[in-house]
Amino acid sequence: MVRAMWAAWASGDFNSARGAFAEDSVWDDTRFRPDGAVHHGLGALDVVSRTWRETWERYSIEAEQVLDAGDDKVAVVVRDKGEGKGGGVAVTNRWGVVATVRARKIVHTMVYPTPAAVLEAVGLRE
Repeated sequence: MVRAMWAAWASGDFNSARGAFAEDSVWDDTRFRPDGAVHHGLGALDVVSRTWRETWERYSIEAEQVLDAGDDKVAVVVRDKGEGKGGGVAVTNRWGVVATVRARKIVHTMVYPTPAAVLEAVGLRE
């Protein structure tokens, strides 16, 4: 389910991707960005995702690794590429998330700045 969510996001099918999240899902990007926050609910997730997408030109994203981390957790290593709007600077990022899944819905997502950080968070190594 988590792999399908990232595939939907990558293909631009944001409604299907959104459907993978529980109504009261939490997205926590405080470890990822200096201005990060804890976002509660689908409405907040919509705002975060729209703001992120509006930052980029020619944007692409892929889940490089999707790993069962036990205890309802899934670790995902993500690669995204794009050019910043206005400046045209090309950027490639590798980062990750730990998603907590219950009843086939993502209920919590913690975002990490590097693949090593996400894997360390669940006791795995790169």
